[in-house]
Amino acid sequence: MTWLQGRVVRFRLSPEGKLALSGVFDKESVLALVEIVDDLGAWIAVGKPSVGGKHSLMLLKWDYFSTAVLEIEPVEEARRSPLGFGV
Repeated sequence: MTWLQGRVVRFRLSPEGKLALSGVFDKESVLALVEIVDDLGAWIAVGKPSVGGKHSLMLLKWDYFSTAVLEIEPVEEARRSPLGFGV
């Protein structure tokens, strides 16, 4: 799941996540920048960066969300030369 790292992702909370994060998030989904991904879950940026550019990270455990939605651009394949002999 390292491909989530560095992207803005909308996480839809699982029932366990809604219960655990009821005091933190009021909605069923969370839009967040994923800073780090590890075995525990996705570490998301919380709040605005302070003067020194530092900001808090919050662990969103894998069990706390049921769906992650993000936008990606399709990867273009490298163009191949046509088969045959050039004239």
